[in-house]
Amino acid sequence: MRYYCTLFDRNYLSRGLALHGSLVRHCSDFRLFILCLDSPTFNALSALALPHVELIPIKTLEDWDRELQAARSNRNAPEFYFTCKPVLLRYVLANFDGVDRITYLDSDLYFFSDPAAADQEVADSAVVLTPHRFPSRLAYMKRSGEFNAGWVGVSSSAEGHRFLEWWRARCIEWCRIVFEETRFGDQKYLDQVPGLFRNVVSISHPGVNAAPWNIDGLRIDASGTRVDIEGRPLIAFHFHGMKRVVLRLYDSGLYTYGAKLTSAVRNGIYRPYLQELSRHETQLSSLPERIRLSLSPALTLQGGNRWGNRLKVLAHIIASGTALVGP
Repeated sequence: MRYYCTLFDRNYLSRGLALHGSLVRHCSDFRLFILCLDSPTFNALSALALPHVELIPIKTLEDWDRELQAARSNRNAPEFYFTCKPVLLRYVLANFDGVDRITYLDSDLYFFSDPAAADQEVADSAVVLTPHRFPSRLAYMKRSGEFNAGWVGVSSSAEGHRFLEWWRARCIEWCRIVFEETRFGDQKYLDQVPGLFRNVVSISHPGVNAAPWNIDGLRIDASGTRVDIEGRPLIAFHFHGMKRVVLRLYDSGLYTYGAKLTSAVRNGIYRPYLQELSRHETQLSSLPERIRLSLSPALTLQGGNRWGNRLKVLAHIIASGTALVGP
């Protein structure tokens, strides 16, 4: 049995559903703990009654850790959500029997194959980290951290608990989306982990947490439903930065990192994900009206004219060839 946890609000609901669907498809023996960051998300997921899922309302987590509750007052919503990660991992290990190892996954991750291909790397580890693997031309991005906090695993060992207590304390104290020498959100703290704790594994498999920031220059082959990166199966892709610009037109998020939307990337990675999102948006549209109405986006584009911002993004992604047309 594999144990995973994730968190999201109504803005990422269809992505969270896509993550769950990909686990059902490629990892039948699993349990996914979902921290629902708002009540519309909890109500929608309750109505859907997804298999292999345990829902955790945000109030439950805040009641369990009052320092987390207090932290909400001195940071914005994304910063608070980042702060929740180590608390969520600690909560699951403390309150659910039989969980010997759990992996936190960002909700915009999506599995393309069985994670068994990477299991051997993490066996007997206390902490599992995933390096950003920035290419040399993006070395300046290491200011956000050597490791990506979108995939972090921990065992129920004493060393695993010690790591979680340390990471939680750091995030409760400070978790801002601001670049500092040794801090950035919940993520840059992870740079210190290999030197502070025993049995820390940094996953080398290129198909684990593949992302827009690390695929440029890699050999990517797609045939049918199979995608390989550097000759190894793509396990999970992190669709960071992908967003709808207008109607069926999407920004892939590749432009920011100078990565190319090749035929294999477009048809093997992004198109299946857009199709999955479309299916789940249709699924959500069939929920009772009172739930559907509560799922209106909680956030809007900030600053300036919204359409002006979208047109600027549109111009950039069309010029770079990284635009996508959804189903």
